[in-house]
Amino acid sequence: MDRIRNAVTRARQTRETATQGDVAAAPRPQPSEAPPSVRSVSADHGDPLNLPSVQCNFDNFARNRIIANEQDPVLNAYRVLRTRVLQRIDAEGWKTIAVVSPGSGAGKTVTAINLAIAISSKAGSRATLVDLDFYRPSVARYLGVTDAPSSLDFFEGKCTVRDVAVRPGLSDVVLIANERVTRRGAEHLTSSRADELINTAVHDFNSRVVIFDMSPLLGCDDTIAFLPKVDCALLVAASGDTRADDLKEAKRILGKSNILGTVLNKAPAAFMPNQYY
Repeated sequence: MDRIRNAVTRARQTRETATQGDVAAAPRPQPSEAPPSVRSVSADHGDPLNLPSVQCNFDNFARNRIIANEQDPVLNAYRVLRTRVLQRIDAEGWKTIAVVSPGSGAGKTVTAINLAIAISSKAGSRATLVDLDFYRPSVARYLGVTDAPSSLDFFEGKCTVRDVAVRPGLSDVVLIANERVTRRGAEHLTSSRADELINTAVHDFNSRVVIFDMSPLLGCDDTIAFLPKVDCALLVAASGDTRADDLKEAKRILGKSNILGTVLNKAPAAFMPNQYY
């Protein structure tokens, strides 16, 4: 009986030791880790584009109105926008979108980022996000990226497009960020380097769509100068902020461009359709 009791005791101790070993070996999730809905799949299997990685500050996504997880209340709205955008650009054969607004504060940068995340979360839909707002660049700041190279380095001839492109760990997103200000934006955006950037983003990066966050239409001539180079424009207006006259003027400026659609940002929840869903 003692031999049986001792054998059972040893077996129990062996199981408990193995269980403790399994728990100790399991990595603890890091607070700054990307939520499952936006985490990059390629980060675990190697990036086929061989681009360097940068770290986003995911803890600040909710505060900056960036899609954070599957429970995010704005996710469904951006999925609807994604589907409509993809249907239209696929039907037209378009690849490049300039996200614009009449003035500042309409939320065009948030729209550009969230649209890129929503599109890239769809299998086989790589999105390249480029910050070309040379007056108030904000993409890197909203994402919490502090170590990304600047697109201006490319425009100033200091490096190649590939040198300023990074992987921010957002599904299948390529990011070309910028944190520097210049008053030579229109000159840069009408140069052959702008054509090179577009060609590289579309073909070399194999992007389904390239999204450009642009300066406000009524604030400077940068966006006006760049519009002939892109396939279409997505116009962002803010409920309660964007003036009707400014919106009309923005649409007049976009008269010769393909308007993909208009996004009403900052809309009161009561005005949103299909609240049940």
